[in-house]
Amino acid sequence: MSTELKETIEQLGESFRGFKEKYEQRLEQVELNQNRIPAPGNTNMTAEQKEHQDAFVKWLRNPGSARAKAMVEELQEKAVTIGSDPAGGYAVPEVIAKPLLQQLRELSPIRQIAKVVTAASSDFKYPLDIGGISSGWVGEGGTRNETDTPQLSQRAPTFGTVYALLKASEESMMDIHFDVGQWLRERGSEELSIQEGDAFVNGNGSNKPTGFLDGTPEAVGDNDSPGRTAGELQYIPTGVADGFGTMETGSPPHYPADVLYDTVYTLRAPYRKNAVWLMNSATAGVIRNFKDGDGRYLWTDSLVVGQPATLCGYRVFIDDVGMPDVGADAFPVAFGDFNRGYLVADSFGLRVTVDDNITVPGQCRFYLRKRVGACVLDDNAIKLIRCSES
Repeated sequence: MSTELKETIEQLGESFRGFKEKYEQRLEQVELNQNRIPAPGNTNMTAEQKEHQDAFVKWLRNPGSARAKAMVEELQEKAVTIGSDPAGGYAVPEVIAKPLLQQLRELSPIRQIAKVVTAASSDFKYPLDIGGISSGWVGEGGTRNETDTPQLSQRAPTFGTVYALLKASEESMMDIHFDVGQWLRERGSEELSIQEGDAFVNGNGSNKPTGFLDGTPEAVGDNDSPGRTAGELQYIPTGVADGFGTMETGSPPHYPADVLYDTVYTLRAPYRKNAVWLMNSATAGVIRNFKDGDGRYLWTDSLVVGQPATLCGYRVFIDDVGMPDVGADAFPVAFGDFNRGYLVADSFGLRVTVDDNITVPGQCRFYLRKRVGACVLDDNAIKLIRCSES
């Protein structure tokens, strides 16, 4: 081979290596652009947030890569606010977790109306003032009696880990046009909201939240003596064994809507200010036809998209996951100030672990989880309607 030909081949090799390096750099930049998921209302990410997000998405696309794992672990150590989780895995970056949690709130009516707090551990207890402060009137220069010490109680939500196993093909994960962050956000929020929604209503407190329908509600008023069992809600019966009954004329007349007004005014005035109704779609379909004695509908649909309808002047939230249908001895309707009556406590944030137990070739599975607890906060703040004669 002549010297001139050898030099030409070497020059071509150098040119190809330069082209390849620039191509790989451009391809990596395209991947980073595809992976960007700006949080709603916060499109300006810090350099640290962007670096964390990009490394996390690279790991999602190729969880077996030692380099991707090392990069995520290094950035997680820098993010001191993430906290630790004994179950391991990686924390979902804030710019991905924040819109996911926001979407979870939009899908969960309980999260929209309850008191939601952040708990540092599963030993979290929420203080509750149950009264005991004296008050009165006094003339100028008169003696002021010493105020009693407030009676403080504590509510301890029961915690559990809610999880979703998300599946995707290896081909889709490697596709630069596949938005991994959006997929994680949408599928994760849907699955988690279903599990949370049922637990917030019916959870038994065993490795999960305690729902507000757990226990044995009683037909005992707030001021009755003897009082209700601590932590139990009061119910108002419909007067009919298996539903609301039908409108009947006679003496006295029966209107199915009467129980709604009874429920509203059974709830004490301080709680009525921010009270809402909670029921599923099937129950709403029944109640929507109720009229008062003058033939006026009690249900008013909102003219604004996204705003809830009202019933007897109070907003209606629809929960098709946890709330039961109308039926014998069921509690299909709740009414009250859930912000004072029900507590949701989030702990540890969102974490993801790769599920290595793959039985289908070419498939990736991710274990997305978060720790959450909940319980009744103030049992005077929520009233239930029960389908029963008494």
